[in-house]
Amino acid sequence: MTPSSDLKLLDLITAIDNAPLDFATNYAPYYRLFLSPDPRPHGFILPATVSLMPWPASFTIDHDNRTVTLSKPPSGSTLTEHANSAFQEAVDKAIGDDLFPILHKEHSEYFRIVGAREFVQVERFAAPLFGIATRGAHLTGYVRGDDGNIRIWVAKRSRHLFSYPGLLDSTVAGGIKASDTPLACIKAESTEEACLPPDLVSSSVEPAGAITLANINQKSKLFHSDIIYVFDLEMPKDVIPRPGDDEVEEFVLMDCQEVAQRMLAGEFKPNVCPVMIDFLVRKGFITRENEDDFEEIQKKLRREIPVPMESDV
Repeated sequence: MTPSSDLKLLDLITAIDNAPLDFATNYAPYYRLFLSPDPRPHGFILPATVSLMPWPASFTIDHDNRTVTLSKPPSGSTLTEHANSAFQEAVDKAIGDDLFPILHKEHSEYFRIVGAREFVQVERFAAPLFGIATRGAHLTGYVRGDDGNIRIWVAKRSRHLFSYPGLLDSTVAGGIKASDTPLACIKAESTEEACLPPDLVSSSVEPAGAITLANINQKSKLFHSDIIYVFDLEMPKDVIPRPGDDEVEEFVLMDCQEVAQRMLAGEFKPNVCPVMIDFLVRKGFITRENEDDFEEIQKKLRREIPVPMESDV
């Protein structure tokens, strides 16, 4: 499976999933984020962020135990109202005072705190500051030849994009807004990004589970978990994806071997590599027989993340 390069497919996953497997208990120096009375941590925050964040009075900081805890909702209030208001107050002041470059001095769409007991949301740019899990959805569109071999529709990102210009990407991908489901995200993005027929996507898309990863940014040291919901779409040969916005330059049809080689050559956006590798495993292109790291690859793609993925009530 590996060309002459020393890089291996497992390395492409580890580049994203680089937090220790025991991070839930070995999380120093990070502070755990709690939504009282829930005893489960929902995020992991850098000490520098804890010090700089303009926390409202509803948050309690315990430096000895390295915790940041949102108080219980007051009588007559829900967790949704209480938490959303508290997080928004902190983010508003952080943006207003330009405290964190990652916020770009502007507001952003909302992401959901996935495992919270009620609907709790945080602005997307601020999510890494609180170390919560972020949700994304990726669709791999493919065609099957008369010989049974699979070829994948790969998107090439526009060269003017701020992040990863010109790199290769999933057929369709997007961050999942707080109020959206993964499937709703994929249906919307399929039309907007790739001009795919809505009827085809609705009738033929196949959910394929979720990839779970845990990342410590090498520059900022911010921690976050990734939940990437993956979908497959076998497409008729006469359906050709085409750019529907200015984020994609073109779509290129590649066989599985070319996809693997170009991932190893560094031509793919880094967080797309686990998605493509997962697809190649599920479709039988990467196997125990041809990949020495097969077991470890499977384990890494479905690792346990240190924050809950669903409510416990």
